[in-house]
Amino acid sequence: MRRRLARPYAITGLVAAIVGAVGAITLRIVDPVPLIPDAFGFTDLALVGFEFLGVTFASVGALLVVRRPGNAVGWCMVLIGACNALAGLTGSVTSSAVADGPAGTTIAGLAGWLTNLFVMLGGLVIGLGFIFPTGRGHTPAWDRFVRFGAIALLWMLVFLVLIRPGPLQVFATIDNPFGFGPDIRPLLGPQISTFVAASAILMVPILALSIVSRYRMSGRVGRQQLKWFILAFLVAIGGFATAGVGALISDEPPEAGLVVFGFAGALIPIAIGIAILRYHLYDIDRLISRSLGYAFVTGVLGAVFAATAIGLSALLGSFAAGDTLAVAASTLLVVALFGPLRRRAQSTVDRRFDRSHYDASRTVEALTARLRDDVDLDRVEADVLGVVDRTFHPTKAGVWLRGASR
Repeated sequence: MRRRLARPYAITGLVAAIVGAVGAITLRIVDPVPLIPDAFGFTDLALVGFEFLGVTFASVGALLVVRRPGNAVGWCMVLIGACNALAGLTGSVTSSAVADGPAGTTIAGLAGWLTNLFVMLGGLVIGLGFIFPTGRGHTPAWDRFVRFGAIALLWMLVFLVLIRPGPLQVFATIDNPFGFGPDIRPLLGPQISTFVAASAILMVPILALSIVSRYRMSGRVGRQQLKWFILAFLVAIGGFATAGVGALISDEPPEAGLVVFGFAGALIPIAIGIAILRYHLYDIDRLISRSLGYAFVTGVLGAVFAATAIGLSALLGSFAAGDTLAVAASTLLVVALFGPLRRRAQSTVDRRFDRSHYDASRTVEALTARLRDDVDLDRVEADVLGVVDRTFHPTKAGVWLRGASR
């Protein structure tokens, strides 16, 4: 059944994401009315970032659905991507309808309600960490937790968001057109979005525990896959952190954080695609080691430049153009230190985070040094085969020697 539905589902989700992204951006260009206040502080630039995020999720998810139809990760990614992109479109329609005044009240209510639905479904991205990379929990207990969480999310979506009377979760200025039943705002506060956000924050430690547990139980391939996901997730969370800091120190909407998360979050589906399809899977160790190495070098050189510039400025303060000389001298010192410091730092980081590549490089260098003076073919053949076996772990290896020319 999954194989029969895979291709139509993938195409439908990808088309929906593209239509949502193109429609949202086009509508904002054609009808640039002020965006109505929402729970996240969206701006036009943040909208573009999230549309990019949605299309990327849907594109990679569609590829996984077609190539790995038995893995639920791809199916969830298509849903997440399409909903994120469509949320931008319905949100833009909501703003345009509100700008039309009383004539657009009905359309604004319906579009706002759809935005609520799409935003909640797009928030399933945090659930990917519980099922990546196999599509299910890594133990029966975690699998039951995932199923229970999905059911709980469904009930929360229906009762706390879609049919709750009063203002919509995303747009507090618009009443829910499908709301009925008791008003639960006295119990959970005037804005349910606060409750939902608090629930999401509580899930982060549980998600971290799940990933750590899966990592410890995984083999070599599983750990490499998790490294891709964790690295991309941490980069994306940096955008959320920026948004949180911006909200704490300013009353303005945290636009920078939302924009960063929108574009940086696109690394998550790309990393998932690489991990599940195992395309350049083992490059993650080099990527991590290079990132850490350059981050360390940048920090040290920045500190050296600042300290040297300040010290020389104080010493040369009595001279004309003393500040210029201090900056020039500091720049030359940093340039001179860059090469040796980078090699030293990278070697240190590789020993810890890219050990297999480090050991392979040392082994090949040692082999090269031995072969310079060795003329015994039998010993050379045994040496080469031994190095290949230790470095690449092949199932079979041999050495072919071309006969001497006559």
